Amino acid sequence: MKKSFTLIETIVVIAVIGLTLPVLFATILTLMRQQIKIYRLSQVKREGDYIINLMENTIRNRAVTVHSEQPTDNNLVCQDGDYTPPSGALYFLDEDKQWFGYLFENNSIASKSADLDNPPDILTFPLTSSKILVDNTFSISCSRTSAYLPVSILLDFDICYYTGAGICTSSRPEEITSLHYQMRVKLRNY
Repeated sequence: MKKSFTLIETIVVIAVIGLTLPVLFATILTLMRQQIKIYRLSQVKREGDYIINLMENTIRNRAVTVHSEQPTDNNLVCQDGDYTPPSGALYFLDEDKQWFGYLFENNSIASKSADLDNPPDILTFPLTSSKILVDNTFSISCSRTSAYLPVSILLDFDICYYTGAGICTSSRPEEITSLHYQMRVKLRNY
């Protein structure tokens, strides 16, 4: 007598495979989406932390005066109160008479700097990669509550992973990877 599968056994095996295969593919697809979300979130966090740490350390340790545009004696701000620049940029002068600033440019936070002795050498470069965008809610301002206290710089922005769908938006909420950053730093050298 030959040993073989019966028709019932074959149908049961096909039914079990037909039921488990979609569950297996759905599980794998869900895991892949979660890995993509984790990767995007880690990229956003890495670049957001880089921006906030760079700006905080540079402003705290190097800035002496705060200006509304490229530093001159006429555009000092925050001497006796709050100031929010209409252009969305603040500039700082350090002890070596070199100036630097931070501004919102092309959906990125950019750093701008130069040496006052060599004015043509103005350098501007973005602080984020092309896949990370800063939302239009970027805000930088300064505040001084008393003549005896140093100036505080306030920074506020949203940063997200660019998916091609738009700035920090997506048709599917689970695809949005966005973080909000806020910082208040006091100038040491003021």
